[in-house]
Amino acid sequence: MSSGNSEFFEEIYDRYAKKIFSKCLSFSKNTPEAKDLAHDVLIKIYLNLSKYKEKAKFSTWIYAIAYNYCVDYQVKRKKQMTILEELKNDDPELLVQNHADDELAEITTEILKQLLEKVSLAEKTILLMKYQDNFSIKEIAKTIGVGESAVKMKLMRSKAKLMKLYEEGR
Repeated sequence: MSSGNSEFFEEIYDRYAKKIFSKCLSFSKNTPEAKDLAHDVLIKIYLNLSKYKEKAKFSTWIYAIAYNYCVDYQVKRKKQMTILEELKNDDPELLVQNHADDELAEITTEILKQLLEKVSLAEKTILLMKYQDNFSIKEIAKTIGVGESAVKMKLMRSKAKLMKLYEEGR
């Protein structure tokens, strides 16, 4: 970053950081998380300065970026929480044998991402199709070219593997 660019970034930071943080806090209700979101937004703004076309006020453009970033973050977070809830509720026999509900609640978004990196691509794909993309069993079967009962079995095994990895990592 050249000195001119860093001075420009400092100007943006000085003018808009508090407003961006306030917007992020209105979404997250968690100060440390809002600080992280605001930091990400400021970097995104800086990296996308060349895309600003002066069709709206600069402050409006910045507000739109902050708002959209926070909305996207909330959507991703909700999907990840849905995955956790589905994992808890989809296979109760497995959970009764191996896990208490409060242990599942401890799985954070970051841990879930790490766990998904440890399973095979096929397992990760089927879990994400079901819980992130909300595909039905029938849609998954059609997409990967297997029967519906095979999809159910693959989902059950993939969830079991994910939960086993979680337990091993604790």
